[in-house]
Amino acid sequence: MRFFTLHERPARPGGDPEVLAVASGFRWWAAVVPPLWLLWHRLWLGFALYMLFSIVLGIALAIGDIADPAATAIGLAVSFLIGAGAADYRRWTLQRRGWRFGGVLRASDAAEAEALYIRNRGAGLTAAPPVADTPSSPLGFPPAVLPRGGSSDAFPRLL
Repeated sequence: MRFFTLHERPARPGGDPEVLAVASGFRWWAAVVPPLWLLWHRLWLGFALYMLFSIVLGIALAIGDIADPAATAIGLAVSFLIGAGAADYRRWTLQRRGWRFGGVLRASDAAEAEALYIRNRGAGLTAAPPVADTPSSPLGFPPAVLPRGGSSDAFPRLL
């Protein structure tokens, strides 16, 4: 079972909204073949930035006369970072394109998550309950909870 974020494209006149489930976690295909993964998911800006970064990195490695093992380690590290952040980048791109965040579900695959969301649409699937009876900071975040002794007891004294 995996966690999926559900995204809903606004409905076109006379039609139902389209729903897309994006699984959380590491994306192996994005790590192994980043350009193909980016193109497959129509992430054009990510593809352009990846190609620009690859060219700049290749030039920097050539100018710096970096040894092949170090260049391989840098390439593997970049691939790992791309695989780790691929789902988040896809969510960000969907939001930028006007898709609305619908909620978070746990399901065995994307089709099941989409079916559960459509069946239970409007049932409040977003998991975070509102924080009640606590004043918020000017930025809207709940205040930090400190021990009863006040802020001086929050951290031990070192001197």
